[in-house]
Amino acid sequence: MRGCLVLLSLFSLAAVGCGRKATREDCEVVVDRNVEIQLKAQGVIDPAVIDKEKQKILSSMSADIDKCVGMHVTDSMISCMKNAPTAEQVDKCLR
Repeated sequence: MRGCLVLLSLFSLAAVGCGRKATREDCEVVVDRNVEIQLKAQGVIDPAVIDKEKQKILSSMSADIDKCVGMHVTDSMISCMKNAPTAEQVDKCLR
């Protein structure tokens, strides 16, 4: 899913700029938000279905998320991603 690509983008930012080390929660925000945005774009609005899909994707990406932990992020980047209404906006948050 797109979450994989965005998570990889987050990895590429690790060597750039200042900030703080990403927590597991920070890394999961990237995946969670992308899953939610994609499902809503497909017309899925049931919170239970969205949560189930998030858990499925998070489980399948566990190793990638482990690699993300400790990378450099900023609080504004994470806040931006949490509030981004579209996948394009999530991408902009990472720039």
